Amino acid sequence: MEKSPANAEDTIEGCGYPEIPDPDDPARILGSGDLRKQRIIFWCVIASLNIAMALIALVAKKGIVIFIFIIFIKSKDFISCILSAVGRLSRYIYRIFKPLTPPPRQWILTLIPAYSESEEQIMKTIYSLRDNDVGQHCQVMVVLLDGKHRDVRSHMTRIVRDFERPYISLKFKRGILKITAGFAQNVPVIVIEKVKNSGKKDSLVLCHDLFNVPRDNIPIYTKLLREELWNEILPVLTEGQGFTGFDMVFCTDADSTIYKGAVASLANALVRDKNAIAACGLVLVELEPGFEWSFWNLYQQFQYTYGQYVRRQAESCVGKVTCLPGCITMIAVRKEMAGAIGKYAGPVTNYPVIFHQVQYLGTDRRLTYSMLSQNTKLHTLFVSEAISETIAPQSLQHYLSQRRRWGSNAYFNNYFYCMGEKMIIVTRISALIDVARLSLVYYRVLNTALFLKGLTEGVSPMELLPLLIVAYLPSVWYIFTVLVLEKELQKRSHKLLIGFCINKMISYFLTVAIFTKVAKNLGSQVWGISGVTATSAAPADAVKAPEAALPTTTENLKRVEEGREGHQEHDPDSEEHGFDVF
Repeated sequence: MEKSPANAEDTIEGCGYPEIPDPDDPARILGSGDLRKQRIIFWCVIASLNIAMALIALVAKKGIVIFIFIIFIKSKDFISCILSAVGRLSRYIYRIFKPLTPPPRQWILTLIPAYSESEEQIMKTIYSLRDNDVGQHCQVMVVLLDGKHRDVRSHMTRIVRDFERPYISLKFKRGILKITAGFAQNVPVIVIEKVKNSGKKDSLVLCHDLFNVPRDNIPIYTKLLREELWNEILPVLTEGQGFTGFDMVFCTDADSTIYKGAVASLANALVRDKNAIAACGLVLVELEPGFEWSFWNLYQQFQYTYGQYVRRQAESCVGKVTCLPGCITMIAVRKEMAGAIGKYAGPVTNYPVIFHQVQYLGTDRRLTYSMLSQNTKLHTLFVSEAISETIAPQSLQHYLSQRRRWGSNAYFNNYFYCMGEKMIIVTRISALIDVARLSLVYYRVLNTALFLKGLTEGVSPMELLPLLIVAYLPSVWYIFTVLVLEKELQKRSHKLLIGFCINKMISYFLTVAIFTKVAKNLGSQVWGISGVTATSAAPADAVKAPEAALPTTTENLKRVEEGREGHQEHDPDSEEHGFDVF
């Protein structure tokens, strides 16, 4: 391995960066009393809505109220499957008369954030992305280590430069970045190691500050590092290839499996839509050896695919996918991303807890909202041929912990999609339906019971027909998609059928349990149980100091719940599936 000589300029002391005062955190911190008051208010509102609906259903004409409510709750999936069918047919016909042409070469910055993954997993990801059939496109890979050292450097065949630089994290704390630039075989790689864990969100913001269009209030240290990378590092890594800048940023995770051709499919989709700011792929559950018939894999596989092919595909037809999964998303390098990252990274100074909840706990959905809120003309896309697999929770405790966070992000971000700036009317109505569906989760159980009771009292088939069409057309469309339209789902059709049956049996109970956890933990920024599965790697210091992984004192726990400290798991999954298909 070639190694460039070290010098004083590569150290913190000799880098020449200016001394700046310790940064002040302008974020408003909600105390335990503030959180308690707002949780009580929230619970009172939810209870009042559910009790009011129950009284209306019991006092008014039961049949009409129950019928209208079910139609309203099911209307989103009903409209979504129609949109999906029309969209797919239109696209198919359009391509007959205007076949796709190869897009121009794109420069892609591939981000691989890592926390607990082993160096072997990281290198495997690097080489698999290199061999992903990207066609004429070119990649530079950035591995961003978040507080857990991994010796990626030893796997590199040539080192261009090793250096350290100061930086300011999203929490307005001083930190140190250890940077190694070079090649792993023929792959240009930049390894950026944050000495202290600052969370996945901090990693995403740092990456876009360095390689996308920079925001106006970019920290001075990050700005100076950006200039160094662009003036001294990237020209060497891309020498002789006509590099002038990146066209897009591909986001994935070191423990996700990306199917061949996925990177090129996402890049091509972005190029062909001039208004597209981002595109995501299909996320499937990875069936690890020994877990192919796992109860939790079967259940979540159905949830993942139903949510993406019934809901996300419809959102893509209008160019407004509301949640881009962090494990397979391509983001364009364009000026609107500066405003999006500025909003995504900004501290919260408002008093209402909902602002704190979406900004500090959310990742995928919050970033997507920040993008779409820049301009009504911007598009976010779903590209089903770009496929990835990710590991799902394998216990009820882990599942509820993950879904509490996902559910919180899905529920509270929908308030912003409904009432936020620069959202189209379709997105607002869709978000309103979701907010109502989740807010009335307790009444929905009663409504179902009243509906079943009504069936025993005699209802004509013609009266039931509209309800049956609205309620079951999404399932029919999903089955048609699995059996006819999508080859990848055909391979899993028998497992998806079992998952469908499991969902029908337990979704009522889990949906109520998840929303209850969301409401109970309103204002808590605790990330949840870290993902540990059959193939996940333990952190390097897990054996020596397991107590360091999570706060152990009351004071530390309080600080974590306020969102100011603590480990954030690098969760590769999407927040789309925060609640069950119910």
